[in-house]
Amino acid sequence: MAQGDADNRKLTKGVAEVNQQYKERDVQAKAKTLGIPYVNLLTMPINPDLADFLSKEDAVGAHAALYFQVGKKLRLAVLDPNNETTKTLLEKLRQGGFQVDISLCSEESLAAGHKIYFSEVYQKQEELRNVVEEADLGTYMKEIENLNELKAKIEAASFDKALNYIQIGAYKTHSSDIHFEPEETRVLVRFRIDGVLQAVFDITPKAYAGILTEIKYLSHLKLNILSLPQDGQYSFLVNQRQINVRVSTLPTHYGEATVMRLLDAQRAQVTFEELGFEGIALQRLMESTTLSHGMILVTGPTGSGKTTTLYSMLQRIDTRSKKVITLEDPIEYNLAGISQSQVQEDKGYTFAAGLRSILRQDPDAIMVGEIRDTETAETAVQASLTGHLVFSTLHTNSAIESIPRLLNMGVKSYVLAPALDLIVAQRLVRKLCPSCAVASPATEAERAHIDESLNALRQRGIEAPAMPAELRHPKGCPVCSQTGFKGPIAISEVLPFDQGIRDLILGNAPMPEVYAYIEKNLKMTSVHEDGILKVIHGLTTLEEVDRVAK
Repeated sequence: MAQGDADNRKLTKGVAEVNQQYKERDVQAKAKTLGIPYVNLLTMPINPDLADFLSKEDAVGAHAALYFQVGKKLRLAVLDPNNETTKTLLEKLRQGGFQVDISLCSEESLAAGHKIYFSEVYQKQEELRNVVEEADLGTYMKEIENLNELKAKIEAASFDKALNYIQIGAYKTHSSDIHFEPEETRVLVRFRIDGVLQAVFDITPKAYAGILTEIKYLSHLKLNILSLPQDGQYSFLVNQRQINVRVSTLPTHYGEATVMRLLDAQRAQVTFEELGFEGIALQRLMESTTLSHGMILVTGPTGSGKTTTLYSMLQRIDTRSKKVITLEDPIEYNLAGISQSQVQEDKGYTFAAGLRSILRQDPDAIMVGEIRDTETAETAVQASLTGHLVFSTLHTNSAIESIPRLLNMGVKSYVLAPALDLIVAQRLVRKLCPSCAVASPATEAERAHIDESLNALRQRGIEAPAMPAELRHPKGCPVCSQTGFKGPIAISEVLPFDQGIRDLILGNAPMPEVYAYIEKNLKMTSVHEDGILKVIHGLTTLEEVDRVAK
């Protein structure tokens, strides 16, 4: 008998769920007819702190539920947008300076929202802030002495405030990315600091659900889409600096994984010296930006700083007398005096199509975010031969590998040879924190490792420093969040093109012959050798150099 009751309850529940699905479809269809969004509060994580903003009397009386708020922007779920009480509430909010968007919901959906808001379990004494002021952000930065303190602050905060804590913590530690990685019973939060992912803390799935809803709303993603990847962007301010955030969500077994890339325009405005270029490599880079035409390529894997190097090149061009246009996917930083265009492949605006359009805009210099296909490669090469200075990137491991890559793409050798002027290959290593790095005598293994590279440089006629008695190593302090490193620095190789290389390409010479010519005539240090020189100068460590360029 008991089993029969259980089966009946299960059947009744199943029928109710199916009926509710039909009701939601009807409301969704009605919303489409009315031309307004639809929302289902039964499946959406709602921040219970929003109950502090809208009173129970107003919410119930107007048949409405506030399900999202950022600053002065509000989203309300309503049963009927033409209901007089609902219209009165909307007018009241708008007169108060709020921007209100409405979405249609079902009665059951609205009841679920009210249940969450007005249950005593969820009532909090802390008042929800409508806007996080600049002064408050500065205070946050002082409060967060290290990453370990973030978890306690987040668990005690409302979801919008928790997101701000995470953002400011990432900004303070110079993180390039924030990763949310759902697991079975927790969500791991990691920051990518100077190219290396660091586990910061974990949060509960419930807290993450609220934070993710905040992120989705800010970046204009669909809140009810959980099973498909989504991409968006938004920005926040820190001490008058705008930080752009690129958001990517990905469905996984335990929920949506989210990656947020932080893009600080002021960090893109750096000199070649600050990036890590020096000596003859620096000289070659500076000379390349004064060319009237030609092609300059920056190569390396994802996250090697290629775009930052390209931006530094573009900022050396006199934009008062020259027109500079970029074609990017996406635009990472806004550059003054430069026309920037973003690829939209889903609409047919590809790198190849965009580049053809750019050439009709009478540019002097062009930056193509990446050469991905034959058409883009051929168009870029032709542009460099017809009076344009072209900058772009390739995914190759070394500078010289760009030559066979472009030839394999279908670019003819007689076109490629006169087009190329400079190829830069680079990686990013972590720079030792100047506040806590310590010097200690070099070990025998370290001496052997460094001497091998120094001898190779001398054999090619390149001046090399003496082996130091001591090398610097990381320690860790509050300044560097106990990592021992502070900021990235590039290690690179810079390959200039002279008539000798062009003749070899024109003659379809095998690559070993091209390598031999470069070693004998151009005095180019490899990425790894440049890293060894930076170890000797006390800027980074052997472990860092081997990690990215062994």
